[in-house]
Amino acid sequence: MNRRRSQLGLTLIETLVLLSLVASLLAVFVPTFFRQLRTSKVSEGAERLEQLHHQAATYFAASHAHPESGEPQRQCLPPAAGPWPMDIDADARIIDFQTEDVPGHTTWAALGFQPDMPIRFRYSFQPVSAGCGLLPPEDSRSVLTLRAEADIDGDGQLSAFERDATISEALELVPLGPLHALNRVE
Repeated sequence: MNRRRSQLGLTLIETLVLLSLVASLLAVFVPTFFRQLRTSKVSEGAERLEQLHHQAATYFAASHAHPESGEPQRQCLPPAAGPWPMDIDADARIIDFQTEDVPGHTTWAALGFQPDMPIRFRYSFQPVSAGCGLLPPEDSRSVLTLRAEADIDGDGQLSAFERDATISEALELVPLGPLHALNRVE
């Protein structure tokens, strides 16, 4: 009898039990998968802004030759750049920030900002003033705003992240407050 039953396959009850187990597993893991996918899309903006801030702080601390005299200068910020790329959509793609037709390409090149992975966000570098010899503001206000914007789900509404920076008394470019998320998940 056992031999004959094994040849017939699963019974109706065994099939229903198996299907209910598979359905339960899917009910648990599918929402988690989509939440992770959305989080990974959103995290790009925050991660790239931290990278851009680090590169701006390194540029600010470095010595730069004066264009006319050649004398070394410090506490410098390059001019504004971006937003780049102008057209953004929900699909990630490799973008070149340093070709000559890119708005602010000299700033992106000076900072060394060139994401090596596909991106979904457009980025902006917005100093209050560019140049060298910058000093801490009297009221600890922002001297630089970094911005990332994306249409993560393709609905036409943008998620945005901003990182502000100021100059410390030690003449370092430091974050000012937390990373701001505007319409984080649209």
